[in-house]
Amino acid sequence: MEHLALFMEYHVFAVWDFMSLLKALQMRLTCVGVPWLPIGDARVRRLVNEIVLGEESDCMPAGPAISHFELYLQAMREVGADTTRIDTFIAGLRAGDPVSAALRSAAVPAPVAAFVQQTFGLIDHGQVHEIAAAFTYGREDLIPQLFSQLVEQLQRRFPDRLGTLRYYLDRHIELDGDEHGELGRQMVELLCEDGQHKGREASAAAVVALRSRIALWDAIADAIMGEHKRAGQSLICHVEL
Repeated sequence: MEHLALFMEYHVFAVWDFMSLLKALQMRLTCVGVPWLPIGDARVRRLVNEIVLGEESDCMPAGPAISHFELYLQAMREVGADTTRIDTFIAGLRAGDPVSAALRSAAVPAPVAAFVQQTFGLIDHGQVHEIAAAFTYGREDLIPQLFSQLVEQLQRRFPDRLGTLRYYLDRHIELDGDEHGELGRQMVELLCEDGQHKGREASAAAVVALRSRIALWDAIADAIMGEHKRAGQSLICHVEL
C-alpha cells in the first residue's frame, strides 16, 4: 500500500497535465471567448468537446459531477497518499505562478517536473496536430491496456478495497477504450488530412510523448525500489539491535 501511495504521489502530476493538454486543444480548436465565432472544422470541435465533457465533468455513480483530476485526489486520500506537493502546486498556480515556479515551490521531484515541463514545452511551442498526437497516442490510446493490468493487480493484492481508485481506473478503461481513444484518433486524422508532412510531425510528437512517459514510469519504479531498499535496511538494523 505504501508503494501504491508513492506511485500516486508521482502520477497525479500526469493526471493534471493531461487536463492541460486537453484544454490546450480545446482553446486552439474551438472558440472559448466572446464574442463567439465559428472556428475550424465543426467535426473536430465536436470531438474535442466530447472528450472535455467526460474528463472535466464526468458523472459519479452517486453524487455530483467531478473532474477526473479531482476524483484522483479523492482516491489518493483514500489510499493514504500524501497530497502536499500537488496541493501546493495547485495553490501556486491559483496565485498566478508560472508552471515552472509552482513546480519548484512544491518541491516536485525532478523526473516529475521534467515530464510536466516537456508537456508544457509542447503546449507552448507545438502545432495543434502535434499536441493532438501527443494527447492521443501518448495518453489516451495506451490507457485501457495499461490500466486493465493495474486493476487486475490491485484486485489481487487489495481485494474489495480502494473503491475510488478502482472507479477512476475502470472509468478510464471504459471511456478511453470505447470512446475517447477513437475520438482522439479521428481528431488526429482530421488535423493531418491535408498533408503527409503533418502526419510525420504528429508521429514524431507522439514518440517524444511516449518516451517522456516511459521516463516518468522509470522514475516511479526507481522511487519505489528506493523505498523498498530503505525499508529492508531499517528492518535489518532493527533485527541487529
